[in-house]
Formats: sequence, structure tokens, C-alpha cells
Amino acid sequence: HQYPTITTTVMIRFCKLSALFLIAGNCDAFTTPNSFGVQHQVCGGVLQMQKGADGNHISSIVAGEACSRRRWLKDTVGILAGSMVASSIPEQAHASVYLDPDRYGDKELKIATVNKLRQNVRDSILKNPSIAPLFVKVAVQDALTYNAKSEEGGPDGTIVNAILGGESSLSGLKVAAEELVEIRKKIKRTTEITMADVVAFAGAEAIETAGGPRIPIQLGKMDPEPAASKKKTSTPVVYADLCSSKAGKDVVDAFASAGLTEREIALIYGALGSMESVATAFKKEDDDFEENEMGDVEVFIPSSFGSPQEMFGSRLGKMDNTALKDVAAEIKKKKTPSVDIFNDEKVGQWAVKYAGNNNGFMKDLPEAYTKIMALGSRYTGGKVGSLLGSGDSEF
Repeated sequence: HQYPTITTTVMIRFCKLSALFLIAGNCDAFTTPNSFGVQHQVCGGVLQMQKGADGNHISSIVAGEACSRRRWLKDTVGILAGSMVASSIPEQAHASVYLDPDRYGDKELKIATVNKLRQNVRDSILKNPSIAPLFVKVAVQDALTYNAKSEEGGPDGTIVNAILGGESSLSGLKVAAEELVEIRKKIKRTTEITMADVVAFAGAEAIETAGGPRIPIQLGKMDPEPAASKKKTSTPVVYADLCSSKAGKDVVDAFASAGLTEREIALIYGALGSMESVATAFKKEDDDFEENEMGDVEVFIPSSFGSPQEMFGSRLGKMDNTALKDVAAEIKKKKTPSVDIFNDEKVGQWAVKYAGNNNGFMKDLPEAYTKIMALGSRYTGGKVGSLLGSGDSEF
């Protein structure tokens, strides 16, 4: 919820109105040469208010009967309060994804929340490696509900309800959506967490678990109002099927509608191709835990030993640009790419570019994912640094 903020402009207006009332306190006539439309009874006289040509409020008090100080206070306080509240209410925001960087408390509490998220997401992926690329697709699909022209929609977590609600083009993501619901339930046993944060973070953690770079995610997204959870926007939401290898044009159109470019498409699909290969090649080691004298099995406890990427469990493998190399090879041989998205000329050009630059691919991927997850975001709180995009997002 948005609460009115007492700005400098509001305080100046308050002082002007207060001075106006004080000058007219003895009910002498005080007028300006302008015409007035809005009238309020004050001390038996009339307070007239109207916006002038320059947009500023013009006020006057027309004398009435003599009045006591108590009556004057009674009549004017209500008007002043109403004027301040009406003036301080912000204009309706077009963005629908509200983000409060301080939603989860101080830095220690944020770290605790992030650790719980990371551990639960990684545990889910290690149990079912094929779910890793699906987490990314859910997150991207959620963000693609943003419409750059109307500035509506965005990654607010409501994609999960759409998937579980039976949307046909999202059927391939049902397993991932169900797992995200379970992850949120586990975390909410001890701390609050929004589905929007779970979805965005799960995609980033899936990339890292698959051997990709760590991607900073700004937590603090608010759950949308119940009425907004159905994505009722002025522009109908059309979900492109990210799980289909034949929906290239629909996907390109969805990215363009969200204000994204072919570069982001190539980076995300390059990552998805690599993740699918890594997940397929991953062989889960047999759990050989021994029971202790209490009948309990060994429980993994994160520690600072080993690489930071494996602090919460092993990774599936190592991500690279191999998938894009395969696409580039097909394009150079003038063959039709097996993944339809790369039949788009510009997307194909970016694929060829990153196929020859693995370091560039790994460097630009976090930037692309972060950009996608920030679509439609509107900051509602937090430190000034967070509002400027340099807050506590190092997790």
C-alpha cells in the first residue's frame, strides 16, 4: 500500500493556508482578483479555492459573521487536513510490481532469508536436475507479462497461479510451479516471503546451480492485490510457449512487447540450452548416509569450506556457450536451426556473436537476467542507495 508523503510543496501550501486563515481570523474581507469555484464555510465566512492557469491553488476568504477562536479552529482544521492529504496522494503508478528493499528487515535478516531460499532451491534441483531450466523459464515467463507501452504487468509471481490454473501454453512449466509453491511453504514456516521473490530468485539460483554465474537479485517485491493476481490489464496478456521449439516468432514478439531485445533472447536461450545439457549429463551420487545412535541421518550444513558456489550443495556441472556454438554451426552451414527462436535473423546474429566469445556470454548473462527481472518495478521504500539501484542486492 502507498501512504501519502508530506512533501515540501505540501508544507508550503499548509503554511500559505494557515497564514490566510490567520489574516482573516477577525473576519475582515480578504479577496484576490481571480474567480473561484470551490467554497468551504469558515467561521461563518467562505473559503474559496480553485486552480489557476499555472496549476497553483488560489485561495481567498470572504467575510462572514464574527467568530470565536474555538469555532475558527474547528472549521479550519478539517479543511487543512483534507487539503494536505489530497495534495500528497501520489499519482497512480503505471508499474504494477512494487518493491521495498527493506521488506525483510536489516542486512542480517535479509542474508538469513536469502540462505533459506538458496538452500531450498538447490535441494530441489539436486533432487530433480531437469527442473533447473524450468525455474528460469517460469521467471522469464512471469516477467514477459510486462507491456512496455501500457507499463502494466511484470514479474510479480502471479505466473504461478496462471500455470496451475491450466493455461495451455504454460503446461510445460507445471512441475516447476508446483515445486515453487512447496519451496515458499517451507520458507514461510519461519519467515515471510513473496512468490515474486521466490520465482525471481529460483531462476537466478538455477543458473548458478547449473554452473553459471551468480546473479544478484534484489529481494523485496510485494505480493499484488488479490484482484490484480489475475493480470487484469488494459492489454490482454498472451503467454508465449517457452517450452516449445516451434514458437520462435511468438517468443520474439513477447520479448519485444516487454521492451527487450534480441540480445536478451540469445543470452537466455543460450543459458537454457546449456542448462538442459548439464542437467541431462548430471549423475546424482547415491546418498550413503549412516544413521547415528539416535536414528538420524547426516544432514547437510552449509559452511565456509569449499567454493562459495558449492556452499549449499554441489553444482550440476559447468555452463558455457556450447549451445550457441551448435546454433552458429547450423547457421553457417545455412541449415535451419533446430530451435526455432534462432530462425529470427537478429537473434541468430547474437547467437553467432556469443558463440565465439564464451567470456562475453558469461559476463552478459547476469545483466540480461537482472534487466528482465526488473521490468515494471517501482520502488516503494528502502534507503536512498536502494532507490538509485545500488542497494543491498549483493546476494
